[in-house]
Amino acid sequence: MLVAELLRAIYPPAAARASVALLLVLGSAVNAAELRIGNGGEPLTLDPHRYNLNLEEKILADLFEGLTAHDAHGRIVPGAATSWTTSADGLVWTFKLRPDGRWSDGQPVTADDFVFAFRRLLDPKTAASLAFFMYAIEGAAAANAGGIPVEDIAVRALDSHRLEVRLARPFPFFAERLIYPTGFPLPKHVVERLGDDWVKPGNMASNGAFTLADWQPQGFVRVEKNAHFHAAGDVSLDAVRYFPTADRNAAYNRYRNGELDIIGDFPPGEIDWLRREMPDHLHISPLLSIMYLVFNVTEPPFDDARVRRALALAIDRELITGRVLQSAEVPSPTFVPPMVADYRSAVAAVAADTEQAAKLLAEAGYDEANPLRITLRYIAGADNKKVHVAIAAMWRAIGVQTSLHHAELNAHFAELRQGAFQVAQAGWFGENNPEHYLELLMSTTGDVNYGRFADVETDELMTQAKDAVELDARLALLRQAEVAGLSLDPVVPLYAVTIRSLVDPRVTGWHPNPRNVHPARYLGVRAAP
Repeated sequence: MLVAELLRAIYPPAAARASVALLLVLGSAVNAAELRIGNGGEPLTLDPHRYNLNLEEKILADLFEGLTAHDAHGRIVPGAATSWTTSADGLVWTFKLRPDGRWSDGQPVTADDFVFAFRRLLDPKTAASLAFFMYAIEGAAAANAGGIPVEDIAVRALDSHRLEVRLARPFPFFAERLIYPTGFPLPKHVVERLGDDWVKPGNMASNGAFTLADWQPQGFVRVEKNAHFHAAGDVSLDAVRYFPTADRNAAYNRYRNGELDIIGDFPPGEIDWLRREMPDHLHISPLLSIMYLVFNVTEPPFDDARVRRALALAIDRELITGRVLQSAEVPSPTFVPPMVADYRSAVAAVAADTEQAAKLLAEAGYDEANPLRITLRYIAGADNKKVHVAIAAMWRAIGVQTSLHHAELNAHFAELRQGAFQVAQAGWFGENNPEHYLELLMSTTGDVNYGRFADVETDELMTQAKDAVELDARLALLRQAEVAGLSLDPVVPLYAVTIRSLVDPRVTGWHPNPRNVHPARYLGVRAAP
């Protein structure tokens, strides 16, 4: 088949697409018992303590339930805990667990399961890259660094259904932080018996709305309704299959062919046609997120702040979002997403300035006779390619020679965590809390501070913010920390992401929200006509 014929077959002309839409509406194979979700890629693990990717988090959130959880609208609600109290100084949090909480094997979920899980997460031997999510707990950072035994972490079972957590300093966002897999309980009785094999289908016991039934690598992950879940009577679905749809075009075609019921992305060039022909399938909403470039500041030439500033000044964010992406992404000069509630960044927007950028490069020793040569890494995908080709062109305008390197999602972030890059695309999202983003600029954060940035002033301001009890004072210090960190350009914020989803109209319970969370326990499907 000629290339032109192949493209026509994949993307039929507008006149033919109406028939495709009609076939989709009339012939979709939505199964009333099982939902099929395109999940963006292959999970590397389903161990809550070893996960790193959002696509893993989505599956884990259907398998497990933490002390707090998301509702159908993405709001924070009680999860495995029915309620909690906080001491006047904000340090002691006491959680009351559900008396009807059960693991999928019927065993009760107890406070000891949470104590066991938190200790395992923070044990250096677990090597959990997101262990810092729980550093708010007294002793957590020290235990994770090997300085104290994990038994000394300030988490204890008051009785079988009451858990006490003492924080090192006030953290008003702690209830939100507990929604991540790093805050999930683990079935102590299973993990101690099976070791790392506990995560395999047939072995895993989970306390969420679903249980792990099957995992076919590069095929699908299948979960089934958990009969022991405390709200099992309200769960409509019998099963969910998550398919690793790393190729956005292929996922789109599978959706149109009725093979998938939900996909989280599609080619942006299809938006106008979808708005016209399939508006009831289309969901577009902003995401609490920031996409950015990160410099490896431990290696030349990026240990030179002038080089970092020059590359940052050469980038035109409005051009990227407006002409390159031609989508609803919001350009952002700030590292904290513009959507974060009650936080107003003090970082001033600076227009692209190629003249100043070239001057800084010359001061750093780079000119036509000695051009700066760098490798820019990005996640494979058509949109990402367009963005990073455009950035390379902006850098070429100031004399920089850029080699582009792309990799699939898992491999890309593995390289970032290992520090095996010069400049790379990165992204962070999901929490309505400025600390969630600014912690990435702290030297103590670990390998998700991909560029290994360390600055005494930024660390000091972040520490002072974490010590502040009063919220306004805390936010003021966070604003100062963001200004201090970004003044050294360890990262280049680019834009906040807009989510483009396709959802079969027969799927019920889907509510667009800024966190883009859609727990399967709230979803269902209407029977085909």
